[in-house]
Amino acid sequence: MSMWEGARENSESKEFAGIVKRYKKMLSDEQMGFFDVSDFEHIVDHYIDKNQLTNALQACEIAISQHPYSLIVKIKKAQVLIGQLKTDKALHLLRMLVEIESTNPEVLLMLGNCYSLQGDEQNAYDCYRKAERFSFDDRDDLLYNIGAGYVQSTDYIKASYFLEKAYQENPKNDSVLYDLAFCYDKLGEDDKSIRIYNEYLDLDPFAESAWYNLGIIYTRLEQYDKALEAYDYALAIDENYASALFNKANTLSTIERYSEALIYYFDYLRFDKNSSDARVYIAECYFQLEDYSKSYQYYKQAIQLDSGNADGWYGAGVVLMVEENLTESLVFLKKAIKLDDSCADFWSAFGKVNAALDNYEEALIAFRRSVEIEESNPDFWIALADFFFHYDQVDLAIQTLFRAEKAVPDNALLLYKLTGYLAENNNVQLAKNYLRKALSMNFQMHTELFLDFPGLKSKRWITTMLDKFQ
Repeated sequence: MSMWEGARENSESKEFAGIVKRYKKMLSDEQMGFFDVSDFEHIVDHYIDKNQLTNALQACEIAISQHPYSLIVKIKKAQVLIGQLKTDKALHLLRMLVEIESTNPEVLLMLGNCYSLQGDEQNAYDCYRKAERFSFDDRDDLLYNIGAGYVQSTDYIKASYFLEKAYQENPKNDSVLYDLAFCYDKLGEDDKSIRIYNEYLDLDPFAESAWYNLGIIYTRLEQYDKALEAYDYALAIDENYASALFNKANTLSTIERYSEALIYYFDYLRFDKNSSDARVYIAECYFQLEDYSKSYQYYKQAIQLDSGNADGWYGAGVVLMVEENLTESLVFLKKAIKLDDSCADFWSAFGKVNAALDNYEEALIAFRRSVEIEESNPDFWIALADFFFHYDQVDLAIQTLFRAEKAVPDNALLLYKLTGYLAENNNVQLAKNYLRKALSMNFQMHTELFLDFPGLKSKRWITTMLDKFQ
């Protein structure tokens, strides 16, 4: 901005301030004074900016009394009525205005907004399309306003339609870029979202929220290095960006960098001291680091902060199970299931503890329940089969994995496990068939077979087949 532009802007702001002051004095003196249309526009905008909509509406009424044929002041009144959510009155006024100004994009836009607030999406969309057709000046702003409205109503398909058009009009409009990238993100169009966010960051490299959103997308794509880099940029701009701290910790935990993750989880607690969920994640990191004492400590803290945190009860129960404190573990796992009986992990852990305590019926119910909840997860089928095998019910273990093969097709681990059970049951020919299929699918995983069934290492038919596939 040049010196002359700055001086002119300052002069104009003083002039507008004088107009508002004169208007307020008129009201306090209860003496009517005359203002031209542009003066009233500024007065109304002054009250809108301060969210004093009752005062803005009063100014509109006075303006209309002085300028009864002015479309501008009537449009302002409609704007204020919409702001007050007086949609019936706004709709009545806008319908009259559109009869006079049928090609006025501002009127059509407001009419569309009004219909949208009333839930009449078809009429709203029709008005927006007409507004688009008749817009020439500041076309990208009008298209952006329509798109932003659809973003707020979470209709990302329509939002992206108008935002894409706004982008075509002005690819340097940073508001358009940000919202368009956000829409693509919500629609799962990750490549487009990344491209637009990067264009936005070329214009505003210090937009921490854009870096943060990029981090979320890269995490979803399992591009963890890029996700961490994006979160680092967000935190370099704002070191107190709590959500970025939390997400960076989650990403580090996902890639098993648990010690680093703990640093960021603890940093996050500065902003959310009473976060039960954060303590659960901290406890999980300590569990993975095999520091079971601290893991149990933070699970207990999570429960104390929120007794309804099912993950906290479950995690504490698992720690107790690992430490072979089985009776107490059952108490915690029962509580987790009571809070959320739809989690397969809870039931599976409950089954394992009951099996270890030789509570056959309770364990069987729990294992079967885990499979019912998450039929597509091979781990729960294997846990049920192993349970039967532990009780020398090999036929039931084999039948379980036959069912599992149908529920989870083409899973090498299931096939190796089934090979072992069949071999233990002296069904060598069928075991060979399943081993051949498993080796074709994933040769490297054959070591799992010997972990579960070490005696099979010496079987000639197995070593022959391994040599052949290798």
